[in-house]
Amino acid sequence: MGPLTCPERQLAAARLGAERRRLFVLGTLVSLATPLLPYLTGTWESAWYALAATLWPIALRTAVFLVAFHVALSVVMLPLAFYGGYVLPRAYELGRQSRNAWTVDWLKATLLTTVIGSFIGGAFLFLVISTGPHWWWTFGVFTSLIGLTFVFVMPYVLVPLFFKMRPLDDAETVQRIHALVNRAGAPVRDICSLDFSRRTAEANAAVIGLGRSRRVVIADTLLAEFTPSEVDAVVAHELGHHVHRDVQRLLLGNAVLMWLGLFVASRLEPLALPVLSLPNLAYVPGYPVLLFVTELFFIVASPLLNWWSRQLEGNADRFALTLTRDPAAFAAAMERLGCQNLVEWRPPRWATALLASHPPLYKRVELAQAWKV
Repeated sequence: MGPLTCPERQLAAARLGAERRRLFVLGTLVSLATPLLPYLTGTWESAWYALAATLWPIALRTAVFLVAFHVALSVVMLPLAFYGGYVLPRAYELGRQSRNAWTVDWLKATLLTTVIGSFIGGAFLFLVISTGPHWWWTFGVFTSLIGLTFVFVMPYVLVPLFFKMRPLDDAETVQRIHALVNRAGAPVRDICSLDFSRRTAEANAAVIGLGRSRRVVIADTLLAEFTPSEVDAVVAHELGHHVHRDVQRLLLGNAVLMWLGLFVASRLEPLALPVLSLPNLAYVPGYPVLLFVTELFFIVASPLLNWWSRQLEGNADRFALTLTRDPAAFAAAMERLGCQNLVEWRPPRWATALLASHPPLYKRVELAQAWKV
């Protein structure tokens, strides 16, 4: 464990981290270019006019256009998704899926993102038409409610699409985790295991859901490879997010950022539409360029969001250390996660500042080593 006890794994983690950063940059450029370039060349308008020739009702034509657009995005991104989700993990002995199993997961993810993206896009166009100058706050309310709904239904709908989630049948572990939950004062509906081992060698745990849907989920790889005290340390960190209401805080933070962006967009609309060559916001073939602007906005804002996420993660680390009163187990758990998941021990500072949602691994271990019980 740690950089001294698994040096080969840390060298591999550094190589993998560099590969993933290059892939992130390339993926960002492709995901920005895919909606923009066809718009600049008139491809999206040609597709829309071809649909107009069908004489279908405009609602049906809009739905077909949005679905086709989101499917096209996924298809263009497929080579990068395959490389990052299948080739790289297998090259570093993390991935365990067959190519067919990975393809099935990709198809499910594509169907999910297409349905959600098309639904939200359709709602945006409808609200622009039906609410006029009030589109920005009505769409803000809509997307905020959608975000809350997704968090609530995650244990019921989203997670079961990709993992088998079962109540944990290890009575000793369940009793131990319940004791942690009770000490934390953080009630959960259930304690479940996820079959990570069918897909990956990586380990993780989480507290998912909201209200009555909230439950602790622990990867079977974590249960198999970590000692009981290390499992407790990881789960205690996740309970810290629950106690601090970090999911709600992140939802609120993203909502504030989104509402600010929508408000600014509503005020800049008269100036921006000519620059974007759009007759109005409800122009259906102009939807891809609006998505481009939205993605660019969140890319620019992501370093701020990541900084905030690192503060929340650090607070959850301190909560776990206080709750378990076992800093040695926490440090060991972080080191084991680094080795098992190939997490870089000390990534480049610029990468941490711009891209990382968690503090560097070495800082988390140093925090535990300096912790006074």
